[in-house]
Amino acid sequence: MQGVWCIILAFLFLYTFNVYRKHYLKIWSLSWCAFALYLLTAASILQIMWIYPVDHPVWVSLTIVSISASYIQTVLLFIGTWELINERKFQKSRLFMILLLAIALATVSGILFLNDTSASDERFFVRVSVRALITGAGFLATGIWIIITTSTFKGLGKKLLTVAFIVFGLEQINYFIVGLLPLIGIEYKFPYVAHLGLLDFFLQALIGMGMVIWLLENERRDLKKANAELDSFFYSTSHDLRSPIASILGLTYLAKHQSKDQETLEIFERIEGRIQKLDEVINDILNYSKNSKRILSVTKLDFNVLLDDVIGAVKFAKGASAIRLDYEPNEKNLLNGDKDRLVTILNNLISNSVKYHDLSKADPYIKVGFHKSGGVVTITISDNGNGIDPKHHSKIFDMFYRASTDSQGSGLGLFIVKEAVKKLNGTISLESSPGVGSTFKIVIPEPEL
Repeated sequence: MQGVWCIILAFLFLYTFNVYRKHYLKIWSLSWCAFALYLLTAASILQIMWIYPVDHPVWVSLTIVSISASYIQTVLLFIGTWELINERKFQKSRLFMILLLAIALATVSGILFLNDTSASDERFFVRVSVRALITGAGFLATGIWIIITTSTFKGLGKKLLTVAFIVFGLEQINYFIVGLLPLIGIEYKFPYVAHLGLLDFFLQALIGMGMVIWLLENERRDLKKANAELDSFFYSTSHDLRSPIASILGLTYLAKHQSKDQETLEIFERIEGRIQKLDEVINDILNYSKNSKRILSVTKLDFNVLLDDVIGAVKFAKGASAIRLDYEPNEKNLLNGDKDRLVTILNNLISNSVKYHDLSKADPYIKVGFHKSGGVVTITISDNGNGIDPKHHSKIFDMFYRASTDSQGSGLGLFIVKEAVKKLNGTISLESSPGVGSTFKIVIPEPEL
């Protein structure tokens, strides 16, 4: 059973190596292959010991292979852990030299006292006890090494692995003591020897689990670091682009007012429109970066004031003056929330309602609703604009998704809204039909101050 389990672990780490391409995973896979070989050959020796004498070539060969596999497993285990901690490959030539020494030591152990039929205790000592000592010392040293490397001793995987290494190492050293004491004339009996196989299996399972969890924790750390670097890149790049864009807009504005040719004026207006659209995209990226980085900041807010600020920012947009705002201010419309994120949500949704409104209708409007009950705030933003076809509803909040080729935005606005709502632990839903209008419903739990 232990051998089969080790084979499973070997395939598991070989698979993860093919996915992550981390060299220590390949070393660990080979380590478990070697351990499986040791266990299976040891089991075979137990089966043939009643058939062949101790000096028979089959017995001797299996003994050398078994001990060699045990030593190789210890070496590869240590080297794989070394590579994981140091995040670099172990020198191949040195690894081969250590493995050759391990095989040479196993060969010597397998042939010592071979022709002395009365030296059964000595044979047991050099074949089993010395192997157990080296294996136990290897596991024990690896566990202690992880502990003293304090900068790496974090996370459940490392702690599980360390405990399993130390306990397994001590258990293996017990086998060394079992073989040593008879040589010095001391009778030694371990009261729980029948349960050591079960303990071995449990520790091997714990070591495998610890290795896998450590791998996942490292991948999570690397992913978190990569995301932080990507966010920083987005923010710094977008921020640096805004200055030259502002300069280009200023120069375009001056050129428009100095030009007398109508055709040239139209060209400058197109340039200005494209640059403004680029500026909107960069502004959306900055908003997304800020939302992903900034921690939640909860304060007491007046929704009436919040909405007034947003309306003040969008009232000069094209067509905004022709749209009626339907909202009833109420002194009870107070909430605890993150001001910047709520402003981002309202600004994007109301700006979209203005952009995609149908001004040909008799009474174009944007209706804002606010309701608070049982610690939950519900905000609705409705309009009777162009509306959105139901086939787009499932993708409308995806990054860079546009419901039509006529879309004026960057495709980031609603994605930013969804992410901001998620940061507030809320939900957002859409009801919309082409030609009828749209209703966005935001439900947010009100946090305590």
